[in-house]
Amino acid sequence: MRMRCAGAALAAMVWAQSLAAQDGPVGTLLVANMDDDSVWLVDIETGLRRATVPTRIAPHEVAVSADGRTAAVTNYGDERGPGNLVQVFDVTSGDVIGEFEVEGYQRLHGAAFLPGDSLLILTSERTGELLVVGLHDGGIRRTLPTGGQATHMLALGGEWVYAANITSGTVSRIDLSGRSAARAWPAGTRTEGVAATPDGLEGWTGSMDGGTVVGVRGEDGEVVATIEGLQVPYRLAVTPDGATVVVSDPEAHELVLIDRASGTLSARVDVAAASAEAGLGGEPSPQGFVLSRDGRWAFVSAKAINRVAVVDLAGWRVVRFLEAGVGPDGIGFSPVRGGGA
Repeated sequence: MRMRCAGAALAAMVWAQSLAAQDGPVGTLLVANMDDDSVWLVDIETGLRRATVPTRIAPHEVAVSADGRTAAVTNYGDERGPGNLVQVFDVTSGDVIGEFEVEGYQRLHGAAFLPGDSLLILTSERTGELLVVGLHDGGIRRTLPTGGQATHMLALGGEWVYAANITSGTVSRIDLSGRSAARAWPAGTRTEGVAATPDGLEGWTGSMDGGTVVGVRGEDGEVVATIEGLQVPYRLAVTPDGATVVVSDPEAHELVLIDRASGTLSARVDVAAASAEAGLGGEPSPQGFVLSRDGRWAFVSAKAINRVAVVDLAGWRVVRFLEAGVGPDGIGFSPVRGGGA
């Protein structure tokens, strides 16, 4: 057993070193580790952890400001109890610069900074609402009903925000200004992940029970595409150019790329094969992910092996694995490097 473990470690080290010399992304990854209550700040170029942010109960999602200098993490909770705490920290130093509880709400999950970086928008899973809160005081500025139940993830697009509602099996489009009511459209069953096109005209979600990905026109709910052949479409994103929908499938151990215009599956990135080649095992369970701001790279939390896979979306391949904490899930990206990196 010792010989096999040593061999796997050596294989992983040699594989990572051979790929690290290639041109790649720079910046900081912010990895929420559900099972050890922490956020790791990892320098992408060196692969080194430069800071650890202790959290409270099971951090799930990380949002990063437009300037890349501030991040917020939602403490969703676990069997120890539901969470309603948000922590704010400085990406450069890794220091916690604020935290607040959103009174009266539980199971806070999805999060994003709104333009101007002074407000956060959060999902309240228990109430099926979006909450707009002040970054510095946690005060609720607006509540926006989604028209769905168990609202889990959100995605911004244009003047709209899209939300996935697990229990309802719907995707909602919500007017950020609050001037018009939310509209929710059927999109499958157990719809957790959601993505929006940059112009906000379409929302995309995955049916984790049905193994399908559905694109919906936000204005009237018309289904513009249905893609079959996935096992558990878990998280989604649309590239900044609007051309590609990226989907993680932890059951198939793949990252799936969909051509948005044609509504067809264009590529599968075999994370399992790359993990096995790196000596990390063949069942990595790729779950949460984030795209670089140019859309060239995806950073995918491989929860079962406590790693982050760096995926070249142009070459359709995993180029590197970076260490993470225990049970990595949600992940953020900042182009900013810090801590002397």
